[in-house]
This record gives sequence, structure tokens and C-alpha cells, in this order.
Amino acid sequence: MPRIRTIAIQKFRATGETRVKLSKLFRSKPKKKSTRIQPGTHISDDTVIGEHSYIGSNCSITRTRIGRYVSIANNVSIGQGEHDLSRASTSSLFYDSPYETLTAGECVIESDVWIAVDSIIRRGVTIGTGAVVGANSFVNKDVPPFAIVGGSPARILGYRLDEEKRAALLASRWWELGLEEARQTLSRLEASWATEA
Repeated sequence: MPRIRTIAIQKFRATGETRVKLSKLFRSKPKKKSTRIQPGTHISDDTVIGEHSYIGSNCSITRTRIGRYVSIANNVSIGQGEHDLSRASTSSLFYDSPYETLTAGECVIESDVWIAVDSIIRRGVTIGTGAVVGANSFVNKDVPPFAIVGGSPARILGYRLDEEKRAALLASRWWELGLEEARQTLSRLEASWATEA
């Protein structure tokens, strides 16, 4: 069963991913400069974090795949264990493999997602590229790319950009680029939008 502790992270050069690496209680910032995880955050060792992402203080993240350029505010919970309500007892003491049962269904936070303060993302949910989760939201189903969701349970309040701009951003796949190339690609896209207006 993976243990959950305050963590340090390591980068895998071949894939560009960051994986949680268990370590002793960690009080300073991780050595990997492109990803920042603030103090008091707990992340399971089966979580994968993309480059250039930020995770605020006092978050709890379990068995989740986090994309690149993701911003997660303070006090966010993602993929916490869920008890099986169909069993005779809800206590995990009676599960053969408690961690696997409680965390069945990986969470996926795609790239360029912003999750605002005090939000909860339920097990097995996917948050699409460019989506925004409003503060104090409870997200219990998948969120499409670029949607803005809020509430408890969260519902779609609108979309960040019109359909044509969303398509252009998805086609560019800018989040796969390094920081400087991504900045240039986004600048070109925004400049083309300005000339269309």
C-alpha cells in the first residue's frame, strides 16, 4: 500500500514527468525548479505531476495524474479514498486491499487546469485541458476542456473561450512545449485573435 507523506519529487528525463518520491518530512522547496509544491501538502507516491505545475499549501492528492502547467490552489483535495457502500460494512478494516479499494479509479487533471481554493475532486474524475474549477466546488463528474465549473455538486457555468479559440489551443498542444516555446506559441495565438477582432 503506498504511503502518504509530505513529499519530494523527481523528474524523469525520458518522459518529462515528475513523480512523487517518498522522503523524510520535507521542509524546503523541491529541487525541481519547474514544479512547485508548497509546505503542508500530502501527495501519494503513485501520483504523477507534469512540469511547470504549482500545488498550493495543505492539499491532499491521491493516485492522480496531473498534466503540465496546472495550478492548484491551497486546501484542495483530489482523489481521496471512497468507501464501498455496497459492502456489509463501510470500514476499510474488512477490505482485502484497503488502499486499492479506496482509491479505485485514477483521477486525471489534464494540462493548463486551474483548481481554485478549497475544492474537492472526487475519485475517477477527469478535468479537461484548460478547465477552471471555482473555489469551494465539489466535482463529482468529468469536466470538458476549457469549461468553468463551480458549486456543490459542480456544474458547467460557461467556457473560458469561444469554440474557435478552444479548437486552436487544443490543436497547438502548446502545453507539450518548454516554457519559452509555450510562451511564444501562446503569444502568436493571442496576437492572431487580436487581429480577428
